[in-house]
Amino acid sequence: MDAHFSEYLAAIAGMQEFLTLHPSHPLADNAQYWLGQTYYVTRDYEKAITAFGAVGMRPTDPAKTPDALLKKGLSEIELKRPDAARATLADLVNRFPNSDAARTARERLRTLR
Repeated sequence: MDAHFSEYLAAIAGMQEFLTLHPSHPLADNAQYWLGQTYYVTRDYEKAITAFGAVGMRPTDPAKTPDALLKKGLSEIELKRPDAARATLADLVNRFPNSDAARTARERLRTLR
């Protein structure tokens, strides 16, 4: 087991608690993104997809939405779901065409089989 795994579990618990207690906080979307990122680095791609999918759903700062869509698509690729990944990455490119995340999504779409 990774030496940092218990730290990731603590981070997940802390972010979940923050989101439960402060769902409308200006940093709620940021916490939601990092929750997804923590699931992603621990290879829990199912939970990462769910967490990243919730970014941008609150009336708080939506700045993390393009990056969350990218990571959601990458999680779908990891789970061998190319059709879902294509849909997610295309949504990212359509909604946020000038973002850095969209540039990466375009590259992944070109190579996705």
